[in-house]
Amino acid sequence: DKSDPQYEISQENYEILQGVTDARGRKLEIHKVHQPDPILITKEESEGVDAIEGTLPREEGDRMAASYINFYLCNGGAVVPTFGDRHDQQALEQLQKLLPERKVVGVPAREILLGGGNVHCITQQQPAAH
Repeated sequence: DKSDPQYEISQENYEILQGVTDARGRKLEIHKVHQPDPILITKEESEGVDAIEGTLPREEGDRMAASYINFYLCNGGAVVPTFGDRHDQQALEQLQKLLPERKVVGVPAREILLGGGNVHCITQQQPAAH
């Protein structure tokens, strides 16, 4: 969607990827996956997010970081965020075709987005408490 503020950034990154190679000098095989329509935080959601020092506040109308590409690969599967968006099913089907050896499973991710990340983000290591 050329009217989406994310379009120019995504297009620039696509062009960069088209011009690079892997460590063996091979061109990358690039697959485009449609992104969900902009998902904005509601007033109720913004009021329910606990502010933590060092993080950005979540304010009504802010766009959240919704992307199908922030999925998590696990043994035999791929856990893919979904958003109740018209593009969810298409993204799941496309990723299933790209990952035929895995079972692609969609999970509602709006609540995760409120924390500022997505499915892959919440699977990362956490520092040990001292």
